[in-house]
Amino acid sequence: MNIRTAAVRILNFYHHQYFNYETKIAATADGLKLSGKDRDFLYILVKGVILYCLYLDFVIEIASQRSVKKFENTVLNLLRVGVFQYLILETPPHAFTNETVDAARQLKKPRAVGLINAVLRHLPSMDELENRLIKLPDNESLAIRYSHPQWMIDRWIENFGIENTQNIADFNNSYQKIYFRHNPLKISWDDLSQKLQDSGYAVTLAVDSPSLFFSTDTPGELIRSELFAKGFMSVQDISQSLAVRLLNPQSGETIIDACAAPGGKTGMIAQLGGHESIINAYDISSAKVQLLKNDAFRLGLDFVNYGVADARSGTFPMADKVLLDVPCSGTGVIARRADLRWNRTPQDLEALLVMQRKILTNMVSAVKPGGVMVYSTCSIEPEENWQNIEWFLKNNPNFTIENADNFVEAKWCDKNGAVQVLPHLHNETGGFAVRLQRR
Repeated sequence: MNIRTAAVRILNFYHHQYFNYETKIAATADGLKLSGKDRDFLYILVKGVILYCLYLDFVIEIASQRSVKKFENTVLNLLRVGVFQYLILETPPHAFTNETVDAARQLKKPRAVGLINAVLRHLPSMDELENRLIKLPDNESLAIRYSHPQWMIDRWIENFGIENTQNIADFNNSYQKIYFRHNPLKISWDDLSQKLQDSGYAVTLAVDSPSLFFSTDTPGELIRSELFAKGFMSVQDISQSLAVRLLNPQSGETIIDACAAPGGKTGMIAQLGGHESIINAYDISSAKVQLLKNDAFRLGLDFVNYGVADARSGTFPMADKVLLDVPCSGTGVIARRADLRWNRTPQDLEALLVMQRKILTNMVSAVKPGGVMVYSTCSIEPEENWQNIEWFLKNNPNFTIENADNFVEAKWCDKNGAVQVLPHLHNETGGFAVRLQRR
């Protein structure tokens, strides 16, 4: 099967939402028994179309002189795959045109061949595209050029300014290094680094304390390897590990991770706290808790307790430390999830704010006097971060902020005592975390 045909079938399956698209890519690649090279190309095509679809549609409308809304879904996705190769991959025109036409025939769209041929042979030059974009208002041009929803771009311009917004959007569209966290409960770093070397992986150390993070030149292969399956490592962004460092788990403490799935932070808490700690990990559904258990089994975390509970209203035991990595808009990690920009609306943000405040209000009762609560998000939106904390402190004067730079490097901290990672400043995925101590 033409790889472009497979890409269009995957894109058709999601009907413009694309949630969890990587799972579908993996299943398709496995089913077709694709080579590593073809698997990577399939991933590039599908993710690329999802990433750049607004820009691709802009170009398609110029070339076809009609709205993309008038195209049947399969035909539109065929055109997107072709135009992506032109704009981003810089594939020779005859190659992407012929392959896209072949894909149309394989997808039983022979009547669309003439249309696809005509559109792909009349694509505007890069100079013409640039001239058209320059004539648009700056915010509209930026949204199209970097393929982000207009409401998101407008919000960031208001919060960060147009230059920073451009840098955030550019970061979201660029390749981000995948980091692995060593699991000392399963293997020593000396032994793991030797196994990685023996297996041909070139390893670069990123962070060496309190947990060791590293990267490699072939992360996809490592994720599919036996070394990964044996639980010697986990995938986690360095920025997303900072909330756990702020929590500062210690041996012998009772610790709650209240919104724990998919389990990255739970695993790090367990590795730092060790077997002497009492670690309770919860999430809202049994399916999510099962995900936690699956990853814990791989990592050898047989001393963590799991439970189904709603952090907005459930009853929890008292703990020395509580981590609230709350559901959020995820705007700090759009670079990791190509679909996320299209799966968020301004209304989602309003609903999330209500949920986050309910969680904060309910989980206060689980913090022992003198205990600690860490609130964290993977968002860069002020409402989900500092505005929530200001609201919380106003309603809970018995809590105070402990400065983040007592626990993590100052480069990750803002002037008000929180961890605040912003893509345009740190060149890492965004996030926020604040350590609150109960008097």
